[in-house]
Amino acid sequence: MNVYFFVQFTGTDLEQCRWLRFNERTPAGGISYGEFEDALGAAEGHRLVVFAPSTDVNLATIDLKAKSHRQMVAAVPYMLEEELSEDVEELHFALTTIDKKEGKQLVGVVSDELIAKLYTAISGHNYLSVAVVPQTLSIPYASDTWSLFIQEDTTTLRTGEFEGYGIDTINLDEILSVETAAYRQQHDQDVNLVEYDFRVEPKQKDTLMEEGRAAAAESEALALIGRYWLDHQQILNLLQGVYQIKRQMPGTLKQWVIAASLMVVSLLLFLTNMAITNQQLSTQSQQLGESMKSIYTEIFHDEPANEPAAAMRKKLIGLQGSQGGPVTPFLHFVAASGEIILKDRESRIVRMSYNNKQMNIDIETTAFDKLETLQQQIGSDAIVVDLKAVTNHQGKINGRLVLAEVKQ
Repeated sequence: MNVYFFVQFTGTDLEQCRWLRFNERTPAGGISYGEFEDALGAAEGHRLVVFAPSTDVNLATIDLKAKSHRQMVAAVPYMLEEELSEDVEELHFALTTIDKKEGKQLVGVVSDELIAKLYTAISGHNYLSVAVVPQTLSIPYASDTWSLFIQEDTTTLRTGEFEGYGIDTINLDEILSVETAAYRQQHDQDVNLVEYDFRVEPKQKDTLMEEGRAAAAESEALALIGRYWLDHQQILNLLQGVYQIKRQMPGTLKQWVIAASLMVVSLLLFLTNMAITNQQLSTQSQQLGESMKSIYTEIFHDEPANEPAAAMRKKLIGLQGSQGGPVTPFLHFVAASGEIILKDRESRIVRMSYNNKQMNIDIETTAFDKLETLQQQIGSDAIVVDLKAVTNHQGKINGRLVLAEVKQ
């Protein structure tokens, strides 16, 4: 299950915020309030989406073709310099291509100080994925329609697919009147305007009832833009260049290096045998022998007792079954379970062992049904999978999958 945390700031200093958890596309629980660091801690290990305030991000579309992304990044600040009131040296530019054939680029401009502050805070945590996106582009939008997203302090006006800006709500009526009048004069018709108004009219000041209504409205607002982002997977992430955060390699992938190495070793064995029988490849055979010895030592943590290829062959025969004897299902179990477990990014292998034609895989995951799903997916007509020793410790579910051959 994909878990997303959507974060929206409540002040201009980017210290206080509210956040909402989604399980897949469904909000889970109510809205939470606190410091940005509290939200980052709550989202640890999941998928994080931070909405950059619409008042802090300028959007622009430009026509620009270049041989590389680096060349485009270098050119963009000077193409927009005359349209910006701030020094380009103090700004951060993020861009993405929206029409490759025409060379049309979407650019998000934000102060370098702001993005550096967000980057520093976010990079102190680990997430499955992370994005800082302009809130303007997460407001629901339809062609030839303006969208007005109103909250207590800030309003976002989205006037096009890649256009819009933020307004202090206290100035909304004045600015909206000017904008709609300009549209009417230019197009000789009224603008088609859709409003999303999440303000709460005060009825009983300073009461729990009023606080509850406000929280419900803010939860509904954050759910709206969160779901819109999920449906459209907004393409502009402001974390670019020196502020790019790369997702770490899943821990479970590292645990299967041995299994992958065994597959490589089989190929090396084949090449080694060819080299031995061909005198013209004696030099290559010697080099491969040294490589085989290094691989053998790395995998089995021991020096080969004799010629590396022969020692490796003996180890593999022990796993695959000796000639004329029963064949062990070790590699079959690895192939059947490895890819399935790696695809589940919320599960990780704690321990793996093989004995008496059975493979035990100890797994830590987030929910009991994850273990049941893995059990069903790995099982087949040839492999029976039992689920044993399931425990729940501080919200972490641990269980053992026991793989064995189906008895004929």
